[in-house]
Formats: sequence, structure tokens, C-alpha cells
Amino acid sequence: MPPGDVPHLHAVGGMLNPMPGPPAGRPPIVRALGTSLALLGLSLGLLIAIEIAVPVQGGSDPLWVALLAPSSAVVFLITGAVAWWRRPSNRTGAIMLWGAVLLVFSGLDVFGVGWLASVSVVLATMTLPVLVHLLLAFPSGRVRSRTARWTVLAGYAVSLVLQVPLYLFDPRASPGGMLAIGDAPVLRTIGSWLQRGCGMAVMVVAAGILAHRFRRSGRRERRVIGPLYLYGIAAVLAVPVIPSVIRPLTGMPAEMSYLLQIGLLTAVPVTVGCAMLLGGFARTSEVQELGAWLGSADRERVSLQHALADSLGDPSVRLAFWADEVGRYVDRQGRPVLVPDPAPGRATVDIGIGGRRVAAIGYDAGLIDDPGVVASAGRVVALALDRERLTAELRASRNEVRLSRMRIVQAGDQERRRIAQNLHDGLQAELVLLGVQAQGLADIPGATTEVAAAATDLRLRIDRAARDLRQLVHAVMPPPLVERGLTSAVEDLVDRMPVPTRLDIGDLGVLPGQLQSTAYFVVAEGLANAVKHARATKISVRLARAHQRLSIQVADDGVGGASIGGGRGLGGLTDRVDALAGRLTIDSPDGRGTQLLVELPCEF
Repeated sequence: MPPGDVPHLHAVGGMLNPMPGPPAGRPPIVRALGTSLALLGLSLGLLIAIEIAVPVQGGSDPLWVALLAPSSAVVFLITGAVAWWRRPSNRTGAIMLWGAVLLVFSGLDVFGVGWLASVSVVLATMTLPVLVHLLLAFPSGRVRSRTARWTVLAGYAVSLVLQVPLYLFDPRASPGGMLAIGDAPVLRTIGSWLQRGCGMAVMVVAAGILAHRFRRSGRRERRVIGPLYLYGIAAVLAVPVIPSVIRPLTGMPAEMSYLLQIGLLTAVPVTVGCAMLLGGFARTSEVQELGAWLGSADRERVSLQHALADSLGDPSVRLAFWADEVGRYVDRQGRPVLVPDPAPGRATVDIGIGGRRVAAIGYDAGLIDDPGVVASAGRVVALALDRERLTAELRASRNEVRLSRMRIVQAGDQERRRIAQNLHDGLQAELVLLGVQAQGLADIPGATTEVAAAATDLRLRIDRAARDLRQLVHAVMPPPLVERGLTSAVEDLVDRMPVPTRLDIGDLGVLPGQLQSTAYFVVAEGLANAVKHARATKISVRLARAHQRLSIQVADDGVGGASIGGGRGLGGLTDRVDALAGRLTIDSPDGRGTQLLVELPCEF
């Protein structure tokens, strides 16, 4: 690369400074994070083990009740450590580890030490705002909207500040009276109801935010993180309702209420982990290794897009390439692409080299909150994108001509379908109704024989007219082609041939609609000519797809002598094939049969 040809990147709306090249192996920051997570996990694991061992040795509460909080802390610890390790720049794992810390601290009262028990009392309800924080920050790990941020802050305030009257005015709730300043039952009751009411309001607002996000999310996002949002709505509403409403109404034991709350709370990180496996996290730790992966082999561009999607943890990543000749972004096949993507929740990072616009990376802003992560990946692949930019530009120019031709064919096919649909839904339905009414005249009690015979004859003529109309509809746009595709439509044609016809059709794959209709009418015209004009005794039809070209061959043993300008049908076929940048040839020597060969490109 020339010295002045320096890669640069900028996100839409701002510049991003170049980053140093990717080092070999795991980045040092990732290795350091792994060490830190291991130490944190070891420390919390030791505390959890002690909190489990103390009640096992003997305690006042039932053993299973004493083990609920430590068990929940284990789930938060494991899921949080895994999430943070796999996505270091995503804060979701850190929030789950924060929940594990709070659960561990809320169980410090098992040690029987006054100040440790006081910490446990102060933080008794802090896991509830962690639940709100985790759900509203998913999947990027950042609370994006102002309403969500205030909701999270309110949740922490309710659990921390409004918890104060419960131990400040109740010596029995404070270990050894350490935190209490007096015994004021009225103030304690007011504080308790205020905390419950504000907590319920926070949970309702959080559920509303989740419901709004679920409603605005796309089909792919709903499949990935929709279950988490739905469960989160149920959880944030049920956790405060269980002790405040359900327990007083049903007489549920306090232990069972606590079990349900802890169970709902613990299932949240599990659901987050499932969403992570389905792609609901924005991956960032592997971006620095993307350069080594790309340098290992000369890969196709489609593989490059898959590599970016895998590295960023966003399966919706799309690449667009700048074509100077047409003055817009195109995809790998040279088709126009809108940049930035107008779809809700999408964002774009532009890529340039030496002041030249090269490409753009589109991604889901809900999954990747930081555009710098995408930009760092874009810098790695910038040179690989520029190597093939010219190819995409040439394809775009060629496709401009193809698309204009395709629009002609598409307009004709749409008009055929419209006419066929109108005939089928209008006139044919009317004929069927008239046939039923005519038969009804013949079946009227007391009708004379002449009337019945006339009515039956009328019904038969209506049936013949309906049959002729069906044949016309079939000729205009065959239902098998519209409903089942090219292969089934050609098989239907061959089955109805009055002359022995051999069909050889391979795996055609997925073909555009215009290509299928053109191929069908080529076969239909070839068979019609063989029967009507060539006086053939046997016919063969062959369709094959190879090297992105569809080959159609119709051959007969008739009298020959056919030519493109000899009839209106073949002339119309020539125009249709030319519109799709195809080629039509006829080999028809006198007395030696006719062979019609058409080749159509399969890439549009």
C-alpha cells in the first residue's frame, strides 16, 4: 500500500481515530480480564461456600430457606462471569456480577457479627433494582433512554433510601439496635407502605418500557430477545406483587413467598444467558482477532460478512460497497443499497481508504451500543473490502441494464397475472354460478321435459364456456407456475402432451419469478410448435442449471424448417429472452427435426 494510502474510518455523524493493528493471539486486556474475573469469582465463591456451610451446620431458619440466596448468587456469578468474559465491552455481565455481590452481602447475617448483619439489613432489597437494571440495560449493557435511566435510579433509591425507616425506627430489625435511633411504629409503617408503593410504581414503569421495546422490535430481534422481554415483564410485576398482594390474600407462608421471589429473580440471568447464546449480545472481544482470521486465507466477501457478524455478535450485519460509476452504495451483486439503513434501530459506520469512500457496515444499534466497536472491526477489513470494490462497481453497472430489462418482463408478467386473476375471480366464478342456476331450473318441481332439457343444455354450454375460460387462464398465466414453481409447471405441460415426450430436469434451485415465467413460456412455445407445425412423433425437453446459467432445450423429430422470424410466437420469445440478457438459438434443418436452445443468466 502506498505511504499516503492510510486507512481511515468515521461513524455516521462523527470521526473515529485509527486504531493500532490487531496483535497475534488473545489481546492482553482480555487476558487481564480473565484473571480479574477468576479472582473475583474465587472470592465470591469462597463467601458463598461459607454462607452455605454455616446454616448446614445448624441455624434457626429451615435449611432450604437459608440456601436460597446463596444458590441464587451462584447463578448470578456464573452467568455474569461468562457474559463478561465473552463480551468484555458489554456491561451486562458486570450487572449480573453486581447482583451476585449484593446477594452475597445480603446473606452476611449468617456470620453472627453485628456490623456484617447491619450490611445485610441495609442491602436487603437491593437485588430488586438489579433486576430492573439488568432487564432495561439488555442487550447492550447500557441503559439508553432517559426514562429507563430514571427508572433504574428510582429503583436503587427505593431499595436503599426508603429502606432506612424500616431499621431506623425498629430496634428489632437492627442487629443489636446498632442502626436504630428509636422505636417509632407509625413512622416504620409509613416507611414500609411508601417503599412498597414506590417499588410497585418502579416495577410497573419498567414493565411498560419492556413492553414498548418488545412492540417496536423487529421479527429477528423478537426471536432472539423477545422471550427475555416477556419473562422480564412477568418477573418485575410478580416480584413485588407476591409479598404485597398474593401472600396476604392467600395466606401463603413467608418461606414460600420468599422462594417464589428468589426463583423469579434467579431465572432472569438464566434467560439472559439463553438470549446470549442466540445472539442477543454484541460481541466485542474477538474484534481485535479479526485481522488474523482474515489473513489466514483469501476468503470470499460473503465469508467476510459472516466473519464480521460472528465477531460483532450481530447476525444482521450487512456490507454495502460504494460504486463511483452509479454514485451510490451497492451490495455484493451490484444491487442498490440504502445507506444509512432506514429501518428502526439500525446504524451505519462508513469505511474509507486514503480519502476514498469504500464501503459501509450496517448493524443493529440495539445489540451494539458503541459504534467504535464496529469501527475497529471495519478498520481491520477495510483493505479486504477495497480489493473487491471495483468488481462490485462493474456488477452494479451491468445490473443497471439488466434491471431495466427485467422491469419490462416483470411488468408483462404482472399484467398477465392481473388478467388471469380477473378472469378467474370474475368471469369464471360468474359462469359457475350461472351453471348452478341453470341446473336449478331443470330441477324445479313441475317443470316440463322441454324446459328441463333446455336448462340442462344451457348448463352444458355454460360448462364448456367455463372450461374454455380455464384453458385461456392457463395459457395467460398457468396456475402451476404461480403456485408450485417452474419444475411442477413444466411437468404438468409434459403430462398433457399428445405426443410422447421425455423430460430431463435437474435441480434448478431458487430462480427469480421473471426467469421462471420466461423458461416456462419457452418450453410451452417449443412444445406447441412441435405438435402444431413440425408433425413430430417424439419430443424431448431438458432443463439444467450450471455456472449460474439456466439451459432450456426442446427437441423434436419433425419436419424442421423452423426459423425465428417464421412465426409470431418465436419472435415474442426472442424479445423476452433478450430482455433477460439471454440467448436463443434454433437448429432446424429441413426434414431433420428442430432443436430450440435458450440460455438465461440466473444472477440478477
